[in-house]
This record gives sequence, structure tokens and C-alpha cells, in this order.
Amino acid sequence: MKLGARIIKTGISIILALAIASLLPDEAGLKAVAGVSAVVAMQPSVYRSIKTVSEQAIGNVIGAILSVAMVTVFGNNFIIMGVTVILLIAILFRFNLAHVATLASVTALIIMGQHTGDFYVSAFFRFVLVMIGVLSSSLVNFVFLPPKFESKIYYNALNISTDIFVWLKLVLNDTSEYHHIKEDRSLISNRISKLEQTFGYYEEEKPLMKKHAFAQNRKKILFKEVVRSTKQAYEVLKRMNRYENDLYNLSNDLLLQIKLEIDSLTSFHEQIFISLSKKARYDASISDTQIENPQKKNLIDAFQKEIIKNPYQTAYSFANIMQIVSAIEEYRYSLEHLDRLRISFFSYHRSDDEIELIDEDFDL
Repeated sequence: MKLGARIIKTGISIILALAIASLLPDEAGLKAVAGVSAVVAMQPSVYRSIKTVSEQAIGNVIGAILSVAMVTVFGNNFIIMGVTVILLIAILFRFNLAHVATLASVTALIIMGQHTGDFYVSAFFRFVLVMIGVLSSSLVNFVFLPPKFESKIYYNALNISTDIFVWLKLVLNDTSEYHHIKEDRSLISNRISKLEQTFGYYEEEKPLMKKHAFAQNRKKILFKEVVRSTKQAYEVLKRMNRYENDLYNLSNDLLLQIKLEIDSLTSFHEQIFISLSKKARYDASISDTQIENPQKKNLIDAFQKEIIKNPYQTAYSFANIMQIVSAIEEYRYSLEHLDRLRISFFSYHRSDDEIELIDEDFDL
């Protein structure tokens, strides 16, 4: 079992929130509320923590004022609590604060819950406890173990692509079962969605100093293409699996060209991954590491000749094969673009070309 950074930071934020809450007087009531709000307020990135502190504060203020007003006017019972939460969420949606509705609702319910002594004093302390949790989680997220998005994107893309390469070889060699690939495709698709979400968090990040903004933007462009090329590799697998019967009925010449093309592209993709980790030369072309196969031809030309040679065949659909060929060509274009970005990044930006990759061997 491995504990992720976010789990550790959540635990630290709870400890910090409860430590600060312990300094409040006994009238503050249940001080574990600060720990609960720290869990709810924890964000996946530093930027979101900083950005949402003010928004969460606004949401909590609205929730606190609304809950106090509802209890003052209508009393305190479970129906009023439900109506209050409905009104609160509607108000937050109106002001584009729907993303803080969960914590604001928690604040309102905590304030409207059972209490001893003066209601208004209790409501004030409960609001303070919630804000202690919010500030604690934001502080911990900023100071302790900030997310290493570059490492997450790199290793997730590497692991996903490696699994795709294995399936591509199995499909091309007709050693796989259609339903097994389809099942694993669903898992790979979910992993790619998470990879895109991780890149979304990385794209939101802002540098602490303005002078670092240009360098960080270049890295974002590079890693965006890393994600895109991984997705394009998946598209090739998806179409080859979908049109598997057509693929196996191709002539040996065209099928050989597809195999050679896939082998060339996957090797190129692997080389790019290795060079991004700076374990290989960034300026080495694929021809430096591969022996040129005399049988390999341009895939588009081979497909065109196949159409001219057998224009009326019925063993497979030219339209379906065209889908496979177009996916392969799109994958090639994506890799060539990624390669140009990689070479440009390491060639012309020596002053700030560091890509921080911590060693990992599993999806983060």
C-alpha cells in the first residue's frame, strides 16, 4: 500500500486545523468541525487552493448568514434545514459559485445543528471553525508536497502508451480476443480521461514569479502534446480493434506495411519518452537507432496501390481500412509535432530547460 501525497496532506491539514481549533474557548463547541471542513476544502492543486480560498470564504459567509436568518425567522427543524440548503445552492449557482456549494452547505448545516447556549455565539464559532479548516487545507497544500504534475503526466502517459503498444502488437499478429481488447480499451480510456484531468490541473497552475511564466508555458505546450500523442495512439488501437475483421482480410503486402508503420511509430514514441527524461539524447533522430527496413514503404502509397490493384474486392471495406490508415497518419503527425517541440525546448532554452521528473513506475 502506498499513500499518495494528497492523502498525507489531508491528514496534515486535519492535524493543523484541530491544533488551531484547540486554542478557541470551550464555547466554540465541537472542534472536530475544523477537521471536517479541512477534508472537504482540500484541492488537487496549489492554484486551486489559492483561487478557491476567497470563493470558499464567500460561500461560507452566504451559508452562515442564510442559516442564521432562517433559524431566526422560522426556527430550527429538519424541514427548514433542507429548505435552507436548497436556497443556498440556488444562490451560489446564481453567482457562479456552484463549486463551493458542498462546503457552504456543510457550513449551513453545522450552524443550524444542535447547540447549547446562545445561538448567535454558537453560529459565529462554528463559522470560525469551518474557516480554520479551509485556511489550514490551503496552507498545507501550498507548503507541503506540492503536486508534481510533470511527473504525473509523464509517467501516466508512459504507462498508458506502453499498454497500448502491447495491444497493438497483439492485434496485428492476430493473437488477441476482440472482447478482451474491448474491455481493456474501456480501462485505458478511463486512464486517459484521468490523464487529461491531471493536465487540466497542471494547465491551471501559475508560477510564483512572473519571470517564470514563459518557461512554464513552454512546458505546458510540450506536455499537452505528450497527452495528445498518447490519446492518438489509443485512437489507432480503437479503430484497429473496431475493424479487426477488415484488417485480417487485407492483402499480405498492405498488412505488412501497416505492421512496419506501427512498429516504427511506437519505437519513435518510446524514444521521445526516454529523451524527455533526459536518459537519451534529445537530438537523436529515429534513423540513428533503427536499421532501415527495405520492405517499408509509404503507407498512403501502399494503400492507394491496394485500391488500384483490387478495386472491386469484397473481403473487406476500403472505408474501414481508410479509418485505420487515417488514425495511423494522425498519430504520426502528433509524434512529429511532439518531436519538434521536444527538440526546440531542449535546444533553444538552455537557461530554464529543467523538466522535473521524480522516479515512479506506476500510475499516480
